[in-house]
Amino acid sequence: MLTEDTCMKKLLLLILLSSNFSWAEDTSNHSPRMPPKAELMVKKFPHTFYATLACFNYPKINIKACEQIAEVDHPGSAYAKHNLGYSYEFGENDLKQSYANAFYWYLRAANQELDSSLYNLARMYEFGLGIQSSHVMAKSLYEKAADQGNERAKDRFEILMLLAINQAVEKGKFPYQGKLDYMTRLEPWQIKEANNYFK
Repeated sequence: MLTEDTCMKKLLLLILLSSNFSWAEDTSNHSPRMPPKAELMVKKFPHTFYATLACFNYPKINIKACEQIAEVDHPGSAYAKHNLGYSYEFGENDLKQSYANAFYWYLRAANQELDSSLYNLARMYEFGLGIQSSHVMAKSLYEKAADQGNERAKDRFEILMLLAINQAVEKGKFPYQGKLDYMTRLEPWQIKEANNYFK
């Protein structure tokens, strides 16, 4: 005999499933859920629609779907690669934390010029997350991401530039006035972070 609680759960499940099926039938209105490049990929490869949605199913993405989409030869697959990199970096979505795997997936997405992956790859270089720290590589990647409009990358680039200028001034290889001129374009918090970087 079914209890009232069991009946209610089954009814809710039935409503949920039927609403998902009716929503899933309409593939024309998926723009708010996907970035434009991913949307173009789905238009070119319609069979990737459901896997792409599953890969973007935040807060818990479907890793298998992301792995499937990551192998599609299209710029829109960069988002799946980024999701895999993020999941590995932070040990989320049932993946074990691994900087090596995060680096691999971020690099693949960064090679497709995805600004978020360029930023995260730069962060790995800046802070030596699983790789040897390199401010030169970090600055280069931050600059590429900033050129695409990534504000966080622009902020980090400016901090590392001022840090490099500070070091050059200390060695007498850059004029102090040049440092002051550069600082006029920065926010006070950026100057403070660069000046206290190694403290």
